[in-house]
Amino acid sequence: MAQQVIVVTGPAGAGKSSVAEALCERFDRMLHVDVDVLRHFVRAGYRHPWAEDAQSAEQRELAVRNALAITREAVSSRYAVVIDDIVYGPVVDMYRMFAGDLGAPVHFVTLLPSIDVALDRDRGRSASIPDRVQALHIEFMREAQAGSLPGAVIDTSNDTNAQMTADRVQNAVANGSALFLDGVGV
Repeated sequence: MAQQVIVVTGPAGAGKSSVAEALCERFDRMLHVDVDVLRHFVRAGYRHPWAEDAQSAEQRELAVRNALAITREAVSSRYAVVIDDIVYGPVVDMYRMFAGDLGAPVHFVTLLPSIDVALDRDRGRSASIPDRVQALHIEFMREAQAGSLPGAVIDTSNDTNAQMTADRVQNAVANGSALFLDGVGV
C-alpha cells in the first residue's frame, strides 16, 4: 500500500483499533495513529470529546490537526497511515479542511456493527462506557441512513475477527468506494 491514508471510524465498540492494528500487520511501512491517545496528551484541562463546550471543541480540533501532522510526516517518508478516530458530523469537515495537503489519497471507512455487537465489545474493556456507545451508535446510524458519512460504511456485525474486517476495509480502498480525498495536485 503506497502512501495511502485510511481513516477508520465508527462508534465506540466498533473495533476500530483492532482493525487498524490488523491493517498495519499486513504492510512493511504503515503507522497507526490513534487519535484517542493524542487527545490524552492534554494533561491539565482535559475535556472528554463529547463535552459540549469551547475547550472540548478546541481539543477535538487540536487532536485532528496533530493526527494529520503526524500523517503528513509519515507520508513524506513514504509510509502509509491508518488513523483511528470517531469521526462524524462537523468532525468530517475538519478532516476535509486539514487533510487536503497530505500528498496521498485519503480513504474513510466507517465500521458500523449492530448496537448489540458494539455493547458486547465495550463490555470487554477495562473502561466500559455503555451510555456513550449507545449515543454514538445512534449518531452514526442516523448519518449512515442519511447518506452523510463519507467513504464506505461496513456493517461488521457478522465479522468473526479483526482480520476479516481488515480484508473488507482493504477491498473498499481497492475498489474506490472509500475514497474521501484523491490527493491529486498535492
